[in-house]
Amino acid sequence: MGQWFEDIPSKIQPRFMLGGDVAAFRISLMDFENLYANRWGASFGGFAGVRAFGAYYFTVKYGNFHQNGKEGIDPSTGSSFASAKWREQWGKIGFRVHPPLERKWSSFYGFGIAAYRISENAQLSFFETDQQESTEEIGSGFYLEAGINYFVDPKAALFFELEIASGGVGGRSGFEAMSVGGWRFATGLSLWPF
Repeated sequence: MGQWFEDIPSKIQPRFMLGGDVAAFRISLMDFENLYANRWGASFGGFAGVRAFGAYYFTVKYGNFHQNGKEGIDPSTGSSFASAKWREQWGKIGFRVHPPLERKWSSFYGFGIAAYRISENAQLSFFETDQQESTEEIGSGFYLEAGINYFVDPKAALFFELEIASGGVGGRSGFEAMSVGGWRFATGLSLWPF
């Protein structure tokens, strides 16, 4: 099993890839913990890519991040912070550069644009709102990614990935302290069916 790369032609460049992951995500919003329990949380995601040319894959990604409110009472409304709910989803489109498969270990990097959708309990919203029940914010930004694959089979790999993303909502800046993006440390499985 350890010799399977020796039995296949060199410089394989598959046409299609897909995968899923679980990650630790840290949102960049500076005052996030004034309302929510933690800037860190679990994140789940997936991706699919089609080779556009050479080592460039046109890639579509999806991910999410949920966080509950912290303990305590909001002095201005009398509402319990525990009823706050942050629900963030993102879709990303870009390119991933992946060299030909020649050995068990390989690296990749990518970049692209991101779209964000955030929903909250309106009474306890990070963003000011006049809504009564729930509020939704839409935004955009960009992302950069880098990772390592370990191929357990010519068509399946375990991967580790670091992604940095920025995103602004409601006309606000998408950089650093005001960003709904953040740091994402992921591990998962990718498949290369053909």
